[in-house]
Amino acid sequence: MKDVLITGGAGKIGFNLVEKLVETNCNITVLDLESRDSLKKFVKIKDQVKVVYGDIEDANLVRDLVKRNDIVIDYAGIMPPLADLNETIANSTNFNGTKNIVDAINELNPECVYIYMSFISVYGQTHKKVRKLSIDTESTHPEDYYSISLIRSEDYIRSNLKKYAILRMPIVLTRKNHFINHMRLDRTIDFITKENLNDLVLGIMRSSKIYGKTFNISGFKAKGREVVELFYKATGSISILGRNIYYGEYEDSDRVDKIFKVDYSALSNVEIDDGKSRIRVGFKKFVNYPRYLLFKFKTRNIKK
Repeated sequence: MKDVLITGGAGKIGFNLVEKLVETNCNITVLDLESRDSLKKFVKIKDQVKVVYGDIEDANLVRDLVKRNDIVIDYAGIMPPLADLNETIANSTNFNGTKNIVDAINELNPECVYIYMSFISVYGQTHKKVRKLSIDTESTHPEDYYSISLIRSEDYIRSNLKKYAILRMPIVLTRKNHFINHMRLDRTIDFITKENLNDLVLGIMRSSKIYGKTFNISGFKAKGREVVELFYKATGSISILGRNIYYGEYEDSDRVDKIFKVDYSALSNVEIDDGKSRIRVGFKKFVNYPRYLLFKFKTRNIKK
């Protein structure tokens, strides 16, 4: 029976992993900040999960938790747009928290496996129509604080640990994802559902083949405009401004697929749960319909 620590386990992606792990024979500990949302989420599974409310920047707390666990899965992080306000904010959790975990593993529990969730943005942006990415692709040196903090974290992990796996995620299809509102409409982009992502994490937890490796992971590829339309139809929300984020698309994500068999969703069977009633979603669609028409106008000449 494995003892597993999940940081950021109250977030949408992290909590999905907690729910999956509850169905296994693992002992689960979650570290996250206390909030109304986190308190509400853990009520139903309070007898199956140990919840510790605290900050990953608290080195003593992290040390105490790391020494008690066999695996650390790190979903903690400050995301854009907040992470890009300044360097201090980006590094507070995204790098300093990572450093606390790595240092604690080295000092107290060197057999502990660290699974770190990184992101495709470490490769930086490009103006190319098509940009294929592999683990060996040289970064264009992103300037945003969020991506820089991830690069620092990756480098620190590789320099100090042997039992780790770095997973460079694509855009995860969650309802409130900053990158959904900023991706290029005319590009093919990698996407994954939180369910598929965590199925992959479960597989990685059970294998020593991943130690000391970095993986690009991708569930499926789709045009940005197709995903925007999906979100509008499911939630009534749509954004047509500031669409300049494009990092490329993975060409080596099958490396991890050859080790772990995951039945990935395709865009055609992805369901986005807005958490709102059909009436509220319908009202939002009505209010945002002019934006939707503008979106259709902007994308009508984009070749498929």
